[in-house]
Amino acid sequence: MKDMAKRIVSGLLLTAFAIVMIALRYTILLPIVLAAFSCIATIELNNATKLQNKPIMVISVIVSVIVPFYYEYSGLLSGLPINLDAKYLICLYILELFIFMLFEYEKTKFAHIATVIISSLAVPFAITRFMYFRDIDEIFPDAGYTDTHGIFFILFAAFGAWMTDVFAFFVGSFLGKHKLCPKISPKKTVEGAIGGVLGCVVTSLILYAVFVNFVWKTESANYIAVALMSVFLSIISMCGDLTASVIKRNFEIKDFGKLIPGHGGVLDRFDSIIFVLVALYAVVNIFGVVI
Repeated sequence: MKDMAKRIVSGLLLTAFAIVMIALRYTILLPIVLAAFSCIATIELNNATKLQNKPIMVISVIVSVIVPFYYEYSGLLSGLPINLDAKYLICLYILELFIFMLFEYEKTKFAHIATVIISSLAVPFAITRFMYFRDIDEIFPDAGYTDTHGIFFILFAAFGAWMTDVFAFFVGSFLGKHKLCPKISPKKTVEGAIGGVLGCVVTSLILYAVFVNFVWKTESANYIAVALMSVFLSIISMCGDLTASVIKRNFEIKDFGKLIPGHGGVLDRFDSIIFVLVALYAVVNIFGVVI
């Protein structure tokens, strides 16, 4: 019952988060919410590694907050006399982290720097994919996308992560016999993983059918592409969950945080969606998927 409750809470939080992203997608509140999420996630990962280098702790949190605002308003920087392209700023930031490590090298390990880079850059990058999919009609002007396609992609990612977890849990609970990764997550089973993938595919196709028939009202549909993406994203979702478990085992912690009483921190509830957002972003760009 406890595991079931956690999954229900996770699903509700994920759905609520997706709805908030959609509702705020064209307001200044969107980068504020994403910056808050990034800030909390960075603090949780820094605490997990027991990082004690205060300059690195402070600057990593600041950078994690800046990333969503940079993504949203970077166009305003184009008129400046200096080039503030993200790749150059990232290079300087990483160099700065290593310089700060030198000042307190006795209590700062390379693992700390690697984790800080992930927490302050990779996680905010992943979460700003909400903005990317919001703007997908502008990014792919020849694909025939509209504002509602952005809404679909956001819900597609959120439901993909949630449905995978829900179906994997229920199928695994009733039919699970073969352990999937016993040393990482003893309760996960092969049968549950298969159920998670199938459940994700079915619910994703239903979501897509709703948009095709009632929102876009078009006869042009690509159900095969959506099904294949669902399989891939479902697997990535489970990998995200397992990766979070490995990280917690490595640092010998039960949860990343205590923000949500009884359910851990932000990363405990949103680990899968972070992976799914990046995977969906990559697939759409690499293959030029048009749905």
